[in-house]
This record gives sequence, C-alpha cells and structure tokens, in this order.
Amino acid sequence: MFEQRRRTLGIALTRLLSWRKTEKPVSFSNSFTNAKTALVIIPESAEQRSVVAQMIILLQNKFQGNKLTLVVNEKHRNFSNTINRSNVATIKEEQLNFFFLPKRNEFSALLNQKFDLLLDLNISLVPSAAYFCRNINAPIKVGFSQEHADAYYNFQFNAAPNRNAKMRYEQLFRTLSMF
Repeated sequence: MFEQRRRTLGIALTRLLSWRKTEKPVSFSNSFTNAKTALVIIPESAEQRSVVAQMIILLQNKFQGNKLTLVVNEKHRNFSNTINRSNVATIKEEQLNFFFLPKRNEFSALLNQKFDLLLDLNISLVPSAAYFCRNINAPIKVGFSQEHADAYYNFQFNAAPNRNAKMRYEQLFRTLSMF
C-alpha cells in the first residue's frame, strides 16, 4: 500500500514539477507514417508484457535500422528476444528515486535525443513512463486514455475496457497506422 502511494505521488510530482514548454500544434494526418524515430516504453505489468511482443515486432518493421529505442525495466529486460533488434535503455532500480522516478543525470543522453514519436505501452500510468512523457523531446506522445493523461500525451487511445490487453494493443497499432 505504501509503495502505491509513492507511485501515485511520483506521477503527481512529474505533472507538477517537470518543465514543459508550450508545444506547437501537431497535425496527426501523417504523423505515424512519416515518423522516422520512436521511443517505446515497455509495460511494467507482466500481463501486458506477455502480449506486447507482437506489437514491438510491427514497430521494429516500421522503424528499421535501429531507429526504435525501447525503455524497459531491468527486471524485465529479457522478456522477449525481439528487443535485441532495437536500441534499449534499461531502467535499473538504483536509477530510480524514492517516488520511482528516473534520476535525470542517469538518463541525460536519452533525454537529449529527439524522437518523432513517443509511445507508452503501459495501459495505466506508471511514474517512470510519466517522467519520460513529460521530459522527452517528441512532438507526438501516445498513450492510453486515463485520468490526468492530458498532462502526458497529446494523442490518447481510448480502448474498450472489456477488451483484453492483446486486443487493445492490436487496436492501438491499427489506429496509429491510419495516421
């Protein structure tokens, strides 16, 4: 219970303290199709990780040539052999603060990169993903619709709640492919 409170506070702190410049309006008409680089945040949930591998393969095919960077928790680094075809930024336990937020100096190289697309595959908001969404330089930030999601994403996918995780990811990829 205490850990969940720390996570909730970490998300709130990210929303309140992360510097966010006023972003220019974004046209979504060809945003996914024209994107050349992407940062994808791998889910923390074991159920979600077990079904996300197929979507990662689709994303790797779209972003060929190591233009896809995956952010994954160290505990789950070997969840799939598909991540070997991408750049991987691993979050280690010691790189997180008390509120489960990444320490800025640990990820300065990643934070200084420019991505065309940021895709958070967590169905519910987690502190490290919220941190990256607020601090990564990407014009398009995609995530699942939820409370306070406006503070982190400019493209929210509202999946039917009665669908399983696999169907939600398939719907998300089909929806993104329309753009």
